[in-house]
Amino acid sequence: MPPKSIQTLVCLLGLLIGLLACKKDPSPQSETCRLTSTSDQLIESNGTLTDLVSRTFAYTNGTLTEITEQSTTVQGRFLLERSNGRVERISRGTNDVLALTYAATATQPLSATFSRNGVSYSTFDMTYTGAGMLQRLTERRQVLPNNSLTLERSYTFTYDQAGNLITERNRSTLVGGATPEQETDYTTGPNASPYNYLPERAVLTLIAMTLGAESAPGRFWHLKTPAEYKLYSLTNGVRGSLRESATNAPTYDNAGKLLVQEQTSLLYQANNPNPITRKNRQAYTYACE
Repeated sequence: MPPKSIQTLVCLLGLLIGLLACKKDPSPQSETCRLTSTSDQLIESNGTLTDLVSRTFAYTNGTLTEITEQSTTVQGRFLLERSNGRVERISRGTNDVLALTYAATATQPLSATFSRNGVSYSTFDMTYTGAGMLQRLTERRQVLPNNSLTLERSYTFTYDQAGNLITERNRSTLVGGATPEQETDYTTGPNASPYNYLPERAVLTLIAMTLGAESAPGRFWHLKTPAEYKLYSLTNGVRGSLRESATNAPTYDNAGKLLVQEQTSLLYQANNPNPITRKNRQAYTYACE
């Protein structure tokens, strides 16, 4: 072989070896994380944690199959039954059933009926934004919970251009016809909400609403954990006095997932110039693979 050909071959081999040496390994697949538990406890003045409210989320092959709730007043396992990939029935024991309905191709429920022992207790209607975030939720009660005078609860949610929930408005209809209203403003924080790691926000919202104590279902629809919020009374749609304000002190893991959050709330009363201080500790766990 002529010297020039050998020299050319050597150069080509060197170039090939260089290219192979520079070739990168395939990028590792990003892990998938799912929310597995939440808890909320009151922090007493002596630092003791009381009044535990906890939820756990169980998955089978990455699909949410069960939600368990425990508090001083409620204990129950909610089993999710699916058809064509959608949750169409949720049961707690043999008595409580949530039946969900969908539009033909929708992946989130448009309505639901909660029944106990075959008797309809509440119906729900839901609408969503183009991005699939909850826009309006209305509950109409046929049977009132114990010590409640609320016949209907209607929530309206407003989002900014980035999809962050910034306003939650609630209008209730009481026995006797009164319609009190309130509105919450949220200040968006820098990190993802824990509920970004839950694949069924609408299902959790409906379960929480059937338990009666949930008053701010917007908590499940934040893209980012709020840094603070302010709750105002409304009169004929006009914002009135500040009723509650809260700031959050969060702790995140290295991936930016919320682990613990201490919330300090100030509760304002018309007959008391000094707000009442309340502190809560909220904790979240995840499973990643």
